[in-house]
Amino acid sequence: MEIKFTKSEMEKLLELLNIAEWVLTSEDVEEDERKEPYMKLLQRLYHEAYESGMTKEIEYDEAAKDYYFNEDWEEKVQARDFIEEYDDASFWDELVFRLADRDIDRKMNGKAPKNFEEHVAMFTQIQTKYEEEFEKNNLEHLELVKPKTIKEEKTSKKATAKKTAAPKKTVKSAPAKSAPAKKTTTAKKVAKKK
Repeated sequence: MEIKFTKSEMEKLLELLNIAEWVLTSEDVEEDERKEPYMKLLQRLYHEAYESGMTKEIEYDEAAKDYYFNEDWEEKVQARDFIEEYDDASFWDELVFRLADRDIDRKMNGKAPKNFEEHVAMFTQIQTKYEEEFEKNNLEHLELVKPKTIKEEKTSKKATAKKTAAPKKTVKSAPAKSAPAKKTTTAKKVAKKK
């Protein structure tokens, strides 16, 4: 099979290949043998482009025996904009999705919702909350908070209880006809209200 491209079409094809290679390899820490057939095909296409005179777009590294995109060309083409737009949209979508999924798991204590409709309803409510927050404040309010241990929660509850408890009143002994019991009851009511 033979396909002929104009120079303009070949430039757009190289941009498409640039996007494909970015998606395929940008997050690689080590080589992944599953990608080898794709990388070989990309090298073949880059070779063809280079041999057809597209040396402004493609460079050949003699030592590595590989073809690469020219960095200056890569920075100027629209493919870079598409990659950045995709990365940005993916970031927000993934962040919202994962936070909503986590919140549902917490709310359900690890149990699955009763049915798909319940899951969708819960997810949509939480998703909307996060989308509105990030739309309004970006990441400004996003913080990492260390979860409290059971011991820390008990200590925190005791400290809160001490702060909110009404001060104890000392009742002096009074004659039998006075009403110290009423004062004590009133103090207890105040303490309960606080």
